Amino acid sequence: MEQQPRAELVSDFLLLLLCFALRAALHYGREMAGFRSGVAIRRVLRQQVLDRLNALGPAWIQGKPAGSWATLLLEQIEEMQEYYVRYLPQMSLAVFVPCTILIAIFPINWAAGLILLATAPLIPLFMALVGMGAADANRRNFLALARLSGDFYDRLRGRETLRLFHRADAEQQAIAASTQDFRQRTMEVLRLAFLSSAVLEFFASLAIAVVAVYFGFSYLGELNFGHYGTGVTLFAGFLALILAPEFFQPLRDLGTFYHAKAQAVGGADALDTFLRETPHRAPEAATQTLDPDAPLSLRAQALVIMTATGEALSQPRNFSLTPGQRVALVGQSGAGKSALMNVLLGFLPYQGSLCINGQELRDISRSSWQQQLA
Repeated sequence: MEQQPRAELVSDFLLLLLCFALRAALHYGREMAGFRSGVAIRRVLRQQVLDRLNALGPAWIQGKPAGSWATLLLEQIEEMQEYYVRYLPQMSLAVFVPCTILIAIFPINWAAGLILLATAPLIPLFMALVGMGAADANRRNFLALARLSGDFYDRLRGRETLRLFHRADAEQQAIAASTQDFRQRTMEVLRLAFLSSAVLEFFASLAIAVVAVYFGFSYLGELNFGHYGTGVTLFAGFLALILAPEFFQPLRDLGTFYHAKAQAVGGADALDTFLRETPHRAPEAATQTLDPDAPLSLRAQALVIMTATGEALSQPRNFSLTPGQRVALVGQSGAGKSALMNVLLGFLPYQGSLCINGQELRDISRSSWQQQLA
């Protein structure tokens, strides 16, 4: 570029500007593709959870605090977004960009390329070591958040009872203790995230400094290797020192987004546990429908209400209801009123016979039956 007319350099600078614009466009495309894939995946996961809860019914859902379901559907599924938007695309860039830079540097100076190649594996190694602790901390953090949400919602629903028995102050202290525990776990996650970033910055800065020292001593004539016998040129040193930060930048970004993976792993474990441990009711071959205009009659013989796990909730019962008959279901707490309503709604299995207009309830499509209910 020395002693060249300015007009001859215009095309080079325009090409440089075009490269910057292309880089920005590729970055935008990566962000948009990751965002859309994250939205689609979260929608599918949330639909799977809702379908499973719909199949289990309210009788099973009431066995856990409502706050834990809110955490599962909102917090833990939302944590998947950054993993698919940031971390997964960055994994590909962390391999592609350094390899491309090494291909450009090695033909010019193999010593500089060797320094970068030798220090690059240290960053993923220490990042993985720190990340193992971060993933465990996120799992514990999600469990603490689920407990805190459930406890707060349960106390909110029972605030009148707590006030009547003068337990409001005690429960307020319990909520404060749970909040403090969650705060400490959150700070533990942040501490590990900052530690991971510090490790990455240390090794990246060290490698760039070694490259700079190598070229400095080479220009002074103290080192005489790495240049294929042609001597160390200003172009080689300038190119290597410009590309060295770009070589480590994808690895730095990967370390920055690694906490997104740790959070996603914590949320995915909770989702996987829910989908594996909850009883999955396969779609039954219930295809019979009811005549919407026909009056309804109900007859139960030796009806035993069962839980989702196959345990009996009641003794055999016999009763019948005729069209237009008005019946009040009364009984002491725990007598089985809610269980009977759940089995009539189709949310609990049963043994014996429960017929609607002569058709067994288990053979009637749930949607067809529930359309007849007010």
